[in-house]
Amino acid sequence: MDAIKQSICIYEAILADVDKNYPMRGGGGIGRIVQNSTTSYSIYILQEEREDVRKYTVQVDPKGKVTILSVTEETITH
Repeated sequence: MDAIKQSICIYEAILADVDKNYPMRGGGGIGRIVQNSTTSYSIYILQEEREDVRKYTVQVDPKGKVTILSVTEETITH
């Protein structure tokens, strides 16, 4: 699997998790998804005067199945 296809699989898994587990539906939506390392990604969700950040650690098997190993949350206030 090439790097672009792997990124797409990871983004889809992260977006599905946000859809299922992020309850704060107001604000400006998703601002960005950032790859921090090969197995670490952050998604920034825009809210009034802040960004909620969910940091994901993932694992991808050779067939492209993504497993989310951990999720941590923080808030950046502007």
